[in-house]
Amino acid sequence: MKRPRLNTLRTFEAAGRRLSFSQAADELNVSQAAVSQQMRQLENYLGEALFIRHHRRLSLTGTGRAYLNAVYEALDRLDSVTDQLFPDRPDQAVTLLCASSVATLWLAPHLSTFHKQNPGIELRIKTLDQDQGDCGPFKANLEIFTASEGSERPDARKLLTSTITPVCSPNLFSSEQRPATPADVLKFDLIHVIGYDDDWHRWLRRHGLHHDAVPRGLVVDGSLIALEAAKREDGVMLGRRPFIDNHLRSGTLVEAFAEPFHLHANYWLRQQPPAGGRYACKVVSNWLAELASTEQNKNTRSKKAPS
Repeated sequence: MKRPRLNTLRTFEAAGRRLSFSQAADELNVSQAAVSQQMRQLENYLGEALFIRHHRRLSLTGTGRAYLNAVYEALDRLDSVTDQLFPDRPDQAVTLLCASSVATLWLAPHLSTFHKQNPGIELRIKTLDQDQGDCGPFKANLEIFTASEGSERPDARKLLTSTITPVCSPNLFSSEQRPATPADVLKFDLIHVIGYDDDWHRWLRRHGLHHDAVPRGLVVDGSLIALEAAKREDGVMLGRRPFIDNHLRSGTLVEAFAEPFHLHANYWLRQQPPAGGRYACKVVSNWLAELASTEQNKNTRSKKAPS
């Protein structure tokens, strides 16, 4: 019995994973019409619909979902064996897209260990501002991002939960001046980060302060600049753990409150693999998940430790 061609199965996997013929076409460097035609031909060959075609979106039928899982596992196994047997192929490079604070504060200290453990994988970390839509000359295979809708995407999984907490220089105030209630923070200059403009609004609302206008204070373009400003005693910023944990452990920054007054934000990992390099993407993805798990366990243990 004749089987579906491998290229057709790869097209189906891309279209099913992205739930978009146009996005699958961009990933595979073919036309949207070619993807649509291949999927029609595959459905005709199998004698059953794999996609439900809505007005502006796609969804999978029950059979389509089951077939997608089987095709993904088969392609994953094929790509993994290929990458392991032929480690010098150029698609062993993986481009990871993330915020500069995530790259510098969280990932950078662990990169040397990753490269020693995975010498055959070239990990490229690309950072960009939140209002940009691509990553320049490198197409991102993996992306770390924060968004409430992340769990609804079939190509994203939850990576970690960040704790957002007010931090500042230990020299900003004496023990008598240390804020005791959320309202006390308004006595100090607040440091705002462009791109996270709503953090202070959410923090104040979360802790019962309904201000029409949050005091502006210093406004900076990026968390790294905000951290330096906080260390210089320019005010209080909302830092995101675990990304600022090294600063807290070293004592260059402290949490502004003795009692926790926190927000939380979920970070997601989205995988957008090209036709090859699936094994390398999986290695990097598993490494990120392990780092995230280690950080979350550290925070859990520190909360349980006696003061």
